[in-house]
This record gives sequence, structure tokens and C-alpha cells, in this order.
Amino acid sequence: MAVTTFTTPNESLPCIDYSTPNDATVDKTRHLIDREMQRLEDSIRLLKSRRNVLAPISRLPPEMLAKIFAFRVADSIESTNPLEWIRVSHVSRYWRAVALDCPRLWGNLVFSRPRWSEEMLKRSKMAGLVVKADLSCITPRIFEAVRLALLHGPRIHHLQLRAGSATIERLLTTKSLELPMIHSLSLAVPRVTRFGTDEGFTIPDAISSGEAPYLRRLELQKVNIAWDSNLLKGLTHLTIHDIATSLRPSTDQLMDALERMPALQVLDLQDALPQSPTEPPSSARFLALNELTHLVITSTVPECSNFLARLSIPASARVQMSCSGTEATGGDFSGIMKIISNPRGAAYRQESKVGLPERKITRVLHIHHEAPISLIVRGWTNALSPQEAFTHVNEPDIQLHLSWHYSAQTKVDYITTAICRSIPIAHLRSLRLTHVNGITPKTWIGNFGFLPKLHSVHVAGDSAHTLIAALREEVPIELTSPVTPGGMLGVRRPGLRRRRSAIPSVYFPHLTTLTMEDVSFEEHAGIPSNPVFENLQNCLMERSERKSEIQELYLRECNHLYEEHVDDLRGLVTTLDWDGIEQDFADDDDESVIGYDEMGGYMFGGYNVYGEEPDLDLDFGFNPSF
Repeated sequence: MAVTTFTTPNESLPCIDYSTPNDATVDKTRHLIDREMQRLEDSIRLLKSRRNVLAPISRLPPEMLAKIFAFRVADSIESTNPLEWIRVSHVSRYWRAVALDCPRLWGNLVFSRPRWSEEMLKRSKMAGLVVKADLSCITPRIFEAVRLALLHGPRIHHLQLRAGSATIERLLTTKSLELPMIHSLSLAVPRVTRFGTDEGFTIPDAISSGEAPYLRRLELQKVNIAWDSNLLKGLTHLTIHDIATSLRPSTDQLMDALERMPALQVLDLQDALPQSPTEPPSSARFLALNELTHLVITSTVPECSNFLARLSIPASARVQMSCSGTEATGGDFSGIMKIISNPRGAAYRQESKVGLPERKITRVLHIHHEAPISLIVRGWTNALSPQEAFTHVNEPDIQLHLSWHYSAQTKVDYITTAICRSIPIAHLRSLRLTHVNGITPKTWIGNFGFLPKLHSVHVAGDSAHTLIAALREEVPIELTSPVTPGGMLGVRRPGLRRRRSAIPSVYFPHLTTLTMEDVSFEEHAGIPSNPVFENLQNCLMERSERKSEIQELYLRECNHLYEEHVDDLRGLVTTLDWDGIEQDFADDDDESVIGYDEMGGYMFGGYNVYGEEPDLDLDFGFNPSF
């Protein structure tokens, strides 16, 4: 077969005649075709590029396009694929050129892919670096990538490491490590590792004594620091958790450090306060943190009282405290309450009231009895809906977690009263008490009965019974002044002809919404009627007669409450919302038995867990011959 090439008038490529085989001619023709195909592909690519230039997005200046890419980088960093933003460099030549010519886009190093972190170091050139690495599960390649990044210390703006103390020590104990441009530093040692409890890590002197004029945020967990360090200077955010007991600061050392932070906005100290006060607060130093917006303290009651009594903060600052009582303090939180009632500090003295900021008014209050020896209090200044407050959509303006050693003398209602007298609740609108048992009707009335704007109460547990009793109480005629500050206008008592009183005829005068959750309506043996249900029924009727009716009643997860009970209540309120759950607990139901038998064995479902193993006649397929 001869191979003859020829071209048509409309084509420049050779055509092939397969009559005579000739390998050399075929190879030459194939080469010409490939070359022409490449030329055409290049022409098409050039035409596509010229066409893309006409798109509006391609007419943006490279500086503006690079800023858009930077927003995409910020979104990707916290996602499951931190390198997803690199796709912008695959859209067009122009976009790729802009991405490669912007070093700051490549400064957020990704250590989950060590090969990429090395390439990003090169492409970032001299731009600032963000080094964030969780080395809890470490590999040699990841460790080496982080080590190489720390060699560029003068370029690092944000450094965040979480690893065991031995790993952090290997990374940071180098004489050449300098962080002059650092803006935020976060070092965390896990409390417990797979090898046991980690004793923590001490910041090397090379870093602690180095100059860091741009450092504004410092976060340390189980990382010890010298309290005269240059890192503790000029900060706006300071977080220190779990300092070794022997390395905690003295009161003077902590005060000296805070005095070097006049612009401090967030202070979070957990198990890092001075242990034993050496002098009474009246003769101690006093420090005003006028820029503080958020204070978080976790320690024992004496340590919290000693520190906070020397501190003055703005009345608008959010306060979050977790205080645990000691054997000496028991359930006495009076020292903490004094500080809460005076946001500018117990040691603050001022001749004139001019310039004294008003305290933030609490409009929503939640009190939760978490355990027999623990109480959680949350307060919001904004009038949130019950759902917003319950789901914690907004952070509370004040949060207290009080715990104490078990003692028969500790009474929850006494602690609750102390809290309510310390927090400004004169304009409270919504109240939620969850399993705060032991609250008496007198406590209900004394703390909340005279509040002029309280319109919603959500109560869970046995304290609902005493609330119903308090709602049925009448205000004595001889009572002529309100118990709580910021009194209210009252309503006229029915059946009496006298001048309009300043005291309402009932307590909780503006209560319109009542929610009862996990309340028992169980009938007692030997009593033909249900006193709990009847008390609620009579309460609704009496308040309706006194023109202070409950308009909305919500019943949630109550036991021994049945449909016939709910039907009897529907005519007493405008809105009744019941979840329809009918639950009962029978004492003779063996499947619900949980506890101990007479011999001390643990019972669950009527079966002694630690007793003789029963013959269940079950075959699990195990080979018994072993």
C-alpha cells in the first residue's frame, strides 16, 4: 500500500493515501497533525482568555480581587477542608496570577497536609504567618512541618499550639526562636493524655523575656509563666487556666501584672488566683479595670472573694463566676454576694455619686439546682423570649455556678435569697426555677412577690407546690409599703371601701404566664381528692376573681396528670398548652425497681446485679472450650 499525501483547498493538513505503507511518512504526518492540534488548542485557549477578560469579574483590579480571595481563605480555615479556597486559582489565568502574586493568602499554614505547608511557606514569601496546630495526635511529618514554620518566628503573627508538655518543649526551647511580631499567643496542654496526667509546661525565658510590642491576646492552659514576663503587658485578652499550685502568683504579683494592661477587655482566670490572702481587703491594693467587658473567674470562695474585693469593673461588664465552697465556708457565699451587688468592688469608695455608672438591670433570671450541692444562676439584661433564654442563644450578662460541701445546715432557699438580694431584679420580667427544692412560700413572696413587671414564671420540680401556695396568699391590709425597692401600684381589694392602696391584693400582681414542668400531681393514700391539683385549680379561680388571672398555663412532663384534670383547667385560663404526656409510676412494678435490696445488693428492674447469675438459657455462639 502506497502512502500519498495531498491537501484539499480548504485544509492545510496533509491527507494520506494508504495504498503503499511507509512508516517514515506516517510518523511525519502524525507529527504534523499533533503540531497543528497543539496550535489550534493554544489558539482556543487564547480566545477563551480574551473572552474571559470581557466578564465583569475579570475587570476588577487585582487588589480588590485579592481581598475577595482573603475572605474566602478566612471561611475555609475553620472548615473540614482548609485548602478548599485554592480552587479560586483554577478558574482562570488571571485569577491564578492574582492568587500567586498575593503572599498573604498563603500565610494560614495547613499542617494536616505537611507537603502543602512547606509549599505555602514558600508562596507566602515575607508575609505574616498564622501557625495553628493541634498536636494531640502527632506524626513525624507534622512535627517537622511545625518545626520548620517556627523557624520563621519573626514572621509569625498568630501562634496556637495544643500538645503535650514534652512536645511543646521540643518546639519552643530553641535559642533562635523570636516572636517580635506576635499578635496572639495560645499554648494549651491537655489536662489528661493517653499517658496519664500532664504536669504542664513552663514558657522558656527566651520567649518570656522577649519583646512582643504587638501582643494583645494571651491564652495559656496548664502552661506556667513568670508573672513579671514581658508577655503580660499591653494585653486586651488574657486567659490563664490550671496553673500549678506552687507557681501561682501572689496577690501583689497578679496586681502588678494587671496594672500593665490598662486596656484589658477580657479576663479569664481559672484555678490561677492567689491561694491565701495575706491582708484584709480594706488595707489592700485596689485596681480599676475600666475597659473590661467580660470577667470569668473559677476558684474557691476565699480566693474569689480576696481577688474580686480588690477589683473594680464597669457595671456593664459581663460576669461569669464558678465558686466552690470549702469546709470552712460551707454554704456561705456572702463575700461573693457583696461583690456582685457592688460592681465597682467592695473596696471602692467615692465621696460623690457623680459619674458612678448604673448597674445593669436583670430582666430574665434562671436558677437551676444542678445537684444537691450546686446551684447555677443566669441573668440577662435584655427581655428575651423564654425559648431564646432556654437555648442560650444569647450569652448571659451574669452567670454564677456555686457549689459547696454537703451539710445539713446548708439551705438552698437561703442561698437563693442572698442571690436575689445581690442581683438587680426590680424590673425582672421572666423567671425560671429548675428543681430548686426547699423554696418556701415565704421565700417566693419575699424575693419575687412584689416585682411590678414579672409576667412569666417557669418552675420545675417540687418547688411548684410552694409557688402555688404563694400565689394564693393575700397581701395583708396593714401592709403599707413594698418590701423590695422600686415599688408598684396596687389594685383595690374586693369587698372593701377604702382609698386605692399602693399594695396589690395578691402577690405576683402582673403574672400572666405560668409554666409547670416535671411536677407531681400524685394523689396521697387515704385522701380521696387530689390536693395538689385542687390547689392549682383553686389558685386559678381565686386569682381570676381578684382580677389577676393567669392567662397562659403550660404543663410539661408532669406525672400523675391526666386528661380529665386538664379538661377541668381549660375553662380557668385563656390558653392551656399540655404536652399530652400521661406518666405514672407504680411501686409494685418490678421493672421499675432501682435501688438496693435488703442484703445490700444493687437492684435494677427487679434483678440483683451483683447476686447469683441467672440461668437465662441463651446461646451467644461462644465456644465454651477455652
